[in-house]
Amino acid sequence: MENNHGVSEVKNGAIFTSSLLVLGNVLGVGVLALPITAGLGGFIPAVIGTFVIWLFMLFAAWLIASKINPNEKNFDLPSFYKEELGTGAKWIAIICNLIILYGVLVAYLSGFSSMLTGLFPVLANYKTLIIVIYFIIVIGLILYGIKALRKGMIFLMIALWICFILMIVTGLSKMQPSLLLYTDWKYIPIVLPIAVSAFHFHNIIPTVYKSLNNNKKATYKAIFIGVLIGLFINLVWVVLVLGTLPENGSGVTSIVYANVHSYTANVPMSAVLQNKVFSIAGLIFACLAITSSFMTNGAGLFGYISDICYHYLKTDNKMVIGAISFLPPLIVTLVYPNLFLKALSIVGGVGEDILFGILPAIIILKIAKHFPRHKASLNIIGYVMFFVCLFVLIFVLGQKFDLITLAPPTVKM
Repeated sequence: MENNHGVSEVKNGAIFTSSLLVLGNVLGVGVLALPITAGLGGFIPAVIGTFVIWLFMLFAAWLIASKINPNEKNFDLPSFYKEELGTGAKWIAIICNLIILYGVLVAYLSGFSSMLTGLFPVLANYKTLIIVIYFIIVIGLILYGIKALRKGMIFLMIALWICFILMIVTGLSKMQPSLLLYTDWKYIPIVLPIAVSAFHFHNIIPTVYKSLNNNKKATYKAIFIGVLIGLFINLVWVVLVLGTLPENGSGVTSIVYANVHSYTANVPMSAVLQNKVFSIAGLIFACLAITSSFMTNGAGLFGYISDICYHYLKTDNKMVIGAISFLPPLIVTLVYPNLFLKALSIVGGVGEDILFGILPAIIILKIAKHFPRHKASLNIIGYVMFFVCLFVLIFVLGQKFDLITLAPPTVKM
């Protein structure tokens, strides 16, 4: 029997506190990447593309929350999709999870090194060394400091908020609203996969649910509040960046140049503003966001690989599990060190797009058959969500296999 006694038993303060768990997952690395990709198409396409994806990710989150069984100790997505869509969906979910976890580690390694070399050009010849040293530090933190990270998450969130507010306040000094008038609709497909990545928080839903005493209505509210604030923050940041950086031009200060060189958004903003407060706040924000995300996702990957190795390879050797978990992202990043935006595009456009877009859309269409009164609206949501997410998947795969060509404009000198 469902353990849900009504929203009245969950105080609004508890709902808001739980919504911060959602927001903490949204306010991260995606913020650093979204303006640099969204900026290729201009402000209006960026807002529309971001809002559409936000809506789909919200629907997927509500769907997952609605299906959580309070009597289950552990909720995992592959088992969820197996129950809803069969064994094939379970294996698709497993593969998508691996794409997401491996892909984000590549993105973090690449993003961190690209950011440092962008902010400090004197380090440009030491990119490989930076990647290796950062990798060793973060893996050490995963193995020995993940408990401390979880205990100190509230302090980490406070630090991220302070840095982000400082970035917004100091960043307004050179904003030019006229730059927001630029529009090039053909680049809107590039925005979509990064937007998917920016609004990925779904693995935290079971934690939110438990924190609210298994109250589903309260969970829906917490999810909505968290992602709504996340949408507002992302759009404010996009407005600031696109209203400050020129679309094209020589040097690090343009959106096109930053996109081509796979920089995080704070790199060109620091170059334009020449403001020490912004530069320091941006560097701290980026380091905290990238490192905390690397640690949580790295720990998740280690646990995921441990489970796969135990059940399918019949081994629990920590050295083997560690090598399978962490060496592939390191090798890929060393071979292709400028993969920050491309890796996030694959993560968002393939792994997360299937896991939190296409598969939930199919479930919504399946559910619609059992609710005659809401069948039409559910079908509209399901079909629109399915075909838009399918378009994102086809676009990203088409680009990666050189079947679709939509490169950024040539950098003007």
